[in-house]
Amino acid sequence: MFKNVLIVSSIAVLSACSSIQDFAKDYVQQPTVNYKSISVGEVSTDLIEINPTFNVTNNNSFAMPIDDISYQLALNNEQLLSGQTEQIGTLPANSDKDVTLSLGLTQDTLTAMQQLLLTQDKVDYQIKGSVNTMGVAIPFEQSATLYVPQVSIADLEVINADFDKLDIVLTLAVDNKNDFSLPLDDVDYLVSSNGSDLFNGSLNSQEIEQGESLITLPLVVKPNDLFSNVFALLMNPELPLHFEITSPLFTKSYDQTINLTSLFK
Repeated sequence: MFKNVLIVSSIAVLSACSSIQDFAKDYVQQPTVNYKSISVGEVSTDLIEINPTFNVTNNNSFAMPIDDISYQLALNNEQLLSGQTEQIGTLPANSDKDVTLSLGLTQDTLTAMQQLLLTQDKVDYQIKGSVNTMGVAIPFEQSATLYVPQVSIADLEVINADFDKLDIVLTLAVDNKNDFSLPLDDVDYLVSSNGSDLFNGSLNSQEIEQGESLITLPLVVKPNDLFSNVFALLMNPELPLHFEITSPLFTKSYDQTINLTSLFK
């Protein structure tokens, strides 16, 4: 008797599930997911954060829960990481909602990405996954290219000069080919001459805008640290400078010589 009841109950449950699925199929419109934009969050020696944003649209006259989002990130067709978000929340009726993923590259994945960027100056990335709601997985996918900013010296101007101190403004030209801005944090620069360190500094809390832009770096150089006296400077007024600029995304070096004859005019 109990066995028969169990069988009947199971059939009823299966029938109910089938009816629900049929109802969902006939009356529930599947939400749509469209790629919207991407940004780069924190950039440091320990972390590069990629934040893609997708727009989820609910065309139904009732709210729908977004259970979670599963995702994968691949660089040059090689999968680096995968994961699943926590519950997102509810998508109101007849409305849309932007959902941003936070994909953090750390340790091994970060090293792999940096090696690619240092050797190739760009890397192709692919983000794909699914938005999961009411037992339905809605797929999404976006492929694009991440470019390393191209940096060069645009100008090197001596503002004030005497034998004790040179005030120099170094202007860098930056070309960001990405369709989003890049944070300019954790960028260190060092100025040296003939193997002797002259000046070092860092840039924080700045951004590289999309396209071409200029960045100015104030420098202070002390000629009396390099020349024993004014006579030695007169005999050879050429000051060779070596610039090293390092960041989690790129490393650049430049050499330029300043003629210090103007100190004696």
